[in-house]
Amino acid sequence: MLAHQILFFILGLSVGSFLNSVTLRYNTGEKVTKGRSRCFNCSKTLSALELLPLVSYIFLKGKCRSCRSVISWQYPAAELLTGILFLSIFVKWMNNYPDYGLGVLFFWLLFVSILIAIAIYDLRHKIIPDSFSYALLAVAVLGNLFFFKINLAELLLSLIPSLFLFLLWLFSRGRWMGLGDSKLMLGGGIFLGFPASLSALILSFWVGGALGILLLLASSKITLKSEIPFGPFLASGILLAFFFGDFLMPFAFFYG
Repeated sequence: MLAHQILFFILGLSVGSFLNSVTLRYNTGEKVTKGRSRCFNCSKTLSALELLPLVSYIFLKGKCRSCRSVISWQYPAAELLTGILFLSIFVKWMNNYPDYGLGVLFFWLLFVSILIAIAIYDLRHKIIPDSFSYALLAVAVLGNLFFFKINLAELLLSLIPSLFLFLLWLFSRGRWMGLGDSKLMLGGGIFLGFPASLSALILSFWVGGALGILLLLASSKITLKSEIPFGPFLASGILLAFFFGDFLMPFAFFYG
């Protein structure tokens, strides 16, 4: 059991490294599957030892070995987060085995991987690519069709959070919320079902509000007019509802 947990943690680290490459190369003209990774400052091709997830960042002390430029914290953070999430998904799946087969495990891993990519990209560029949102939606729909019984009424109710975000975008003309957030929540809502989808939305506002206050207190560069992407908060809400829905749902609805 411990060996499997370690394996999934290492797998998550590797997937996190791949997701970093996807988000950095997306829409730049570079193909993710071609070309070796390189330092974005000096363009030196990185060796295999420099590409070890998390380990290389620690070994190099967060700097390029050639030009000594600082390596973004995004790389180890995304790798570590993905590793922890893959391990957590495996544990959750094992707790439900054999009711859930290997297909469900793959479904969860794939969905969360796309969700992480969306959060990373939105955090970096303040926009959610439609291709990412549509991939998340497709995985959510197909996963539920293949592995779970879909209740039509529950399915329609799970779309309420996405509709709410869409209305915020519509009435504010994009000032309060981006349309990409609504598209993200569309896939997230179908993945979670109802009422977990509503709980995820409420939790995302709580996480966003708490972090926003901390940023205001910690940095003079952050003001109430600062543009902060909401995608990572939605992703956080979806993950919290997925892993701790039964425990957090009463609190989310009560305080929301």
